Amino acid sequence: MARAYTDRRRFVGTVSGLVKETRPWQWYKQGVLLLGLVFSKSLFDPVAVTNVVLGIVAFCAVAGATYIGNDILDVEEDRNHPRKKHRPIASGQVPIPVAVTFAVLLFVGGLGLSWHLGPLFLLVVSAYLAQNALYSAVLKEVVIVDVMVIAIGFVLRAVAGVVAIDVYLSPWLVVCTFLGALMLALGKRRHEMIVSDDPAASRATLAEYTEETLDQFLVAVLAALVVSYSLYTFFRGGLWMMTTLPFAFFAAFRYHLLAHTRNLGGDPKFLFGDPPFFVNLVLWGLLVVAVLYEVPPRLLEVIA
Repeated sequence: MARAYTDRRRFVGTVSGLVKETRPWQWYKQGVLLLGLVFSKSLFDPVAVTNVVLGIVAFCAVAGATYIGNDILDVEEDRNHPRKKHRPIASGQVPIPVAVTFAVLLFVGGLGLSWHLGPLFLLVVSAYLAQNALYSAVLKEVVIVDVMVIAIGFVLRAVAGVVAIDVYLSPWLVVCTFLGALMLALGKRRHEMIVSDDPAASRATLAEYTEETLDQFLVAVLAALVVSYSLYTFFRGGLWMMTTLPFAFFAAFRYHLLAHTRNLGGDPKFLFGDPPFFVNLVLWGLLVVAVLYEVPPRLLEVIA
């Protein structure tokens, strides 16, 4: 009886550890695939929605496999790290052979779903995996390139969302996604520099960055982002889309404020815990959907 209870606890602990290894708190990143669905006016197309959901699952699977693979490769370093030693693989909660098997299943499942969505989607996922591999092996050590590669990863997600539903890939989507992700990556580097007693020990590129330089980069990228989104509304979005500009500006400025006053730049998910930012994001999303799906003109027709 006691042995059965122990085995059950071990099994539950292993499963729990495997779930933690896939970083479920980072799955929100795959939400970028929804951009193509919304801005292509396919939000109410059941087939398009199904394809994007499958695409998100595929990205979660391959990302989870890469997380597990990295933790297996870094297991000895993690065991000597004050925080990372508590990770399931490093702590021994998940045996390495079990982790390898689960990672292979995730990888194969993710690639299988990608192939189901089409060879072009599989190509984008393969590019994402290659980008991750290059980042882990070399590029994370190259100053400036490290944050740009992170931003490119989000662009690949956005492109995947478009490819999954076979619609036109807008250059505005690429530019705004890249700049938004680059802003978040720079904010994260700034946060790491501020909270760490020895930044270079935790990340090699932080030895070459300075807080002042990161602030300058952040302001430049923020400015480019709001200008790019403004140009999109002028040339592609139409008159009604210009009503979303105050919300877009508020989101960018609010992020900059929080990164400098509350050190929330370390992980963008904490932004969702800031009521003004979250409410503004919801209002912006609702307004964008209303404009794209022609709710304002229809209301005016009804009133008239």
